[in-house]
Amino acid sequence: MLIHDFVQVARPYGEIVAAILANPKALFGPSADAAYREGERLSMRLTPLPAHPSLGKRIEVDVGSAYRRSDRLVLPINWWATGATVLFPRLDADLEIAPMGDDATQITLMGRYDPPFSVLGDAADRLLLHRVAEASVRAFLTGVAAMLSGAGSLVLSAV
Repeated sequence: MLIHDFVQVARPYGEIVAAILANPKALFGPSADAAYREGERLSMRLTPLPAHPSLGKRIEVDVGSAYRRSDRLVLPINWWATGATVLFPRLDADLEIAPMGDDATQITLMGRYDPPFSVLGDAADRLLLHRVAEASVRAFLTGVAAMLSGAGSLVLSAV
C-alpha cells in the first residue's frame, strides 16, 4: 500500500537542510535510542494517537544517506516493528525536504508498506489498518515539524 503525507515548517529551507545534514538521526526525536548494530539503526516508540500512548509500538529505523533530487533533499528511511514483526508492516519511504518560498519548508513522507497476512491483511488494511498507518505517519511528521520549528538557532542534538 502507498502512503503519503506532509507538513510545513515555518523555517527557511537552507536552515532545515543544514540541520538535517549535520545530524539526520536526530529527526527521530528524544525518544530514539542509539541501537547496538553499527550505530546505523535507531529504536523509537511510534504512537499513532498521542492521546493514547498504549497504542504505540516500538520500531527500529534505518536512515539512509541523504541525497539531492532537483531542488530538494531526500532522506531514505525504513522502519519496522520489533518483537512480533509478522503482525506489523515494514515501511520503506523517502522523507523529502523541499523549499516553500523563502521562509518555509515542506517535509513529505512518501512510502510503501505491505500489510501482514496477505489477502486477509489487505482486507483489514482497507477497513482499518491503513488509517492506523496514516495516523502513525502523521504523528511522526508532526514530531519532526515540532523539532524543526524550534525557536532560535536550529541545532538537532544527538540522543
